[in-house]
Amino acid sequence: MELTIESIRSGDRERHHALMRQAFGGTDAFDAGAPETDPDKLVCAYLGDQMVGSMLTFDFAMTWGGRRVPCGGLSGVVVSPQARGRGAAQRMLAEAFRRMDDRGQVISALYPTTASLYRRAGYEIVGWYQRRRIPVAAIEVDAVEPVEWREVDVADVVLAERYDDMAGRIDGWFRVDPQWWAFRAHRQSGDASTNRFTYVGARAGADVAAVQYRYDQAGDFYDLEVEVLAALDCESLGATLGLLAGHGTTAGHVTTALPPSVLGPHVPQLQRTSVASDWPWMLRLLDAAGAVAARGWPRSVSGTVELDIIDDLRPGNAGAHVLELGDGQGALLRGGSGRIRVTVQDLAMLYSGCDVPGMRAAGRLTGATADDLDLLAPACVSNPSIPLFF
Repeated sequence: MELTIESIRSGDRERHHALMRQAFGGTDAFDAGAPETDPDKLVCAYLGDQMVGSMLTFDFAMTWGGRRVPCGGLSGVVVSPQARGRGAAQRMLAEAFRRMDDRGQVISALYPTTASLYRRAGYEIVGWYQRRRIPVAAIEVDAVEPVEWREVDVADVVLAERYDDMAGRIDGWFRVDPQWWAFRAHRQSGDASTNRFTYVGARAGADVAAVQYRYDQAGDFYDLEVEVLAALDCESLGATLGLLAGHGTTAGHVTTALPPSVLGPHVPQLQRTSVASDWPWMLRLLDAAGAVAARGWPRSVSGTVELDIIDDLRPGNAGAHVLELGDGQGALLRGGSGRIRVTVQDLAMLYSGCDVPGMRAAGRLTGATADDLDLLAPACVSNPSIPLFF
């Protein structure tokens, strides 16, 4: 029977739910009232009349160098046991890439359950989704201009708006597809078993912060598991952490995905924190030239590097190119000697700010000179953490 790759067929949402349960160990019943996925964003594999695989794509944007870079988020990749070994996942990925191209998405990101599959498709691990556990007593509450808090519904649009504002200022953060927020709000609205709270904070009449958290039992005390925390400035972020610290009579720790660089002004004793969990994330440059042009680059860096890009799946990316950087702009132009050999996976690491000398020591960047490293190392200065799991 021939395997076909197409959008989800009408009436197959319950079958898709069953595949997801089988793959990820879910127990929730099918919810016919959940928001419907845009069929174009759900790429499926069929054997005859039966769906045997699927992957969900999202319209995201990532912040790189202070600029918005269109990104195709990939989630919920599953192939049923009876259809494995037929190349279904790679064929669905190829179709997802084609659709991301049509939507102008120059990069793609995902959280892998098996990195080898996605590495074969050109992705590479470039960072970690890390959640840090902070003793409530370690949060320093400053005397700042007061923030007035109001409790809101989980679907309140201000939650997404404040998050997107913050995501636009930190490298590697996602600005999230509205469809993702709709799925999330619907799921939380039906979750009566979770003690969850959502607040928006205002200062001088303007909404400056938003936080959503839930209680988790942790021994004799609770932990506050922060699901979203976003603020417009350092003061409003401090006020938000202060709101959480106010639970100190019943909560021992606050767990958040905010990186140490953001937490530092408000948690002076960072050594008292610990990593509660982490998970790798992967990046792929779908349109290498478009991705380089879309992001911002350090204004202090100026020069050129000649690359030979290896990308077996995307011929438009492959071959000799010259990377030109200057005045905060970047361009990847065809030509040059191709002196430095880079795979598309290497290129993802450079793009996202991985350790350039470390890459060279590991045998990557073959042909690079000391002068090349002197240019690339300060150009690739980002070290992002991803604050929102999708």
